[in-house]
Amino acid sequence: MKINQIKLSIIQDSRQRDTLEAEMTSGDFRAVSSVPAGKSKGDNEPVSLESNQAIEIFNDLVKDKILEKDFNFQIEFDQFLIKLDGTEKKEKLGGNLILVLSQAFARLMAQFQGKKLWQYLADEAGCQTKKKNIYLCLNLINGGAHASRGPQIQEYWIIPQLSNVQESYQLAQDFFEKLKDEIKKESNQNLEFGDEGGIIMPDDNPIRPLEIYQQIITQNNWSGKVKFGLDCAATQFYHQKQNQYQIEGFKLFSEKELLGFYSKLVNQYPMQSIEDPFDENDWTGFQDITAGLGGKIWIVGDDLTTTNPIYIQKAIDQKAINAVLIKLTQIGSVSETIQAIKLAQNNGLKIIVSHRSGETMDDFIADLAFGLSADGLKAGAPGPAVRCVKYERLAEID
Repeated sequence: MKINQIKLSIIQDSRQRDTLEAEMTSGDFRAVSSVPAGKSKGDNEPVSLESNQAIEIFNDLVKDKILEKDFNFQIEFDQFLIKLDGTEKKEKLGGNLILVLSQAFARLMAQFQGKKLWQYLADEAGCQTKKKNIYLCLNLINGGAHASRGPQIQEYWIIPQLSNVQESYQLAQDFFEKLKDEIKKESNQNLEFGDEGGIIMPDDNPIRPLEIYQQIITQNNWSGKVKFGLDCAATQFYHQKQNQYQIEGFKLFSEKELLGFYSKLVNQYPMQSIEDPFDENDWTGFQDITAGLGGKIWIVGDDLTTTNPIYIQKAIDQKAINAVLIKLTQIGSVSETIQAIKLAQNNGLKIIVSHRSGETMDDFIADLAFGLSADGLKAGAPGPAVRCVKYERLAEID
């Protein structure tokens, strides 16, 4: 396929920060894609350049070189950019520039081949899409780095257990409305919302959100229809000098004490998943919780693994997780993301495809989740449009 033109623009993400949008054309085909940005990032993520700098680099070093060539495969296009960059963490071109071009190319090539995006991604992965129930992991309460106050735990999810995406999405919307009523009544204040559209709690009690979730389930006879999940983002409340975790108030927890805290939650509430329960370098903590609770729930690596096959393989070898979060921005290209997913799936890990806190209206991740038969899709609360378009796209193609 010959690419005739590429236009790069700056748009605003959901946190009103600059990000990149690419428009790519080939003949009568036209594709547009944009990239989000995260607030809570792992140390091993690729470098993300300022948008103006990325556009300058694109115009000076990249654009003409792409237009000179024909590309027939996703991996061919991505590797061309990766080699042009030539650094381990995409420091020269920027992971955000490489990814926005990679996603736009995928959308364009799908059109060129007469395929839906999800079909194209499945074919590029060399896998047959399996019809399966993809769980929606909806972050209805925001804490940690995604909120101005509230619990140190960053995300409190509900995970509907219904048989299709549309029913699960409707249940989540109903649950969210009831949650708004409960918290507004409890706090007697106007509601505030965090970076991912979830409600901000009035205090830092890490258990209260789960208590309210359970209360809503009981009141509405939803037992068995909803489970819970957490993204602890524990690196954010880990104190390296003391080698302890400050999850509530001024109290510090050892790794063993924090594991005990999680164990109590699993025994008391209908938990399905805990993401990043320990610091991203606390491999022993991850091993201990997977050994202790991995038979009951998903132990998800995010900051630990950063969608990088090297760290995913290390986590597999060390039995540190049984599930992995997948973020395109953490690795910086579509083909590398596919490689990470295939490695995880081939080793029996559950897959959750995820958004970022600073999102755009691009629904690429929904097609990725469906095409590669992911186990879950995490895209925030079912309120802001940038979150809803992901769930709605998944419901459309489910």
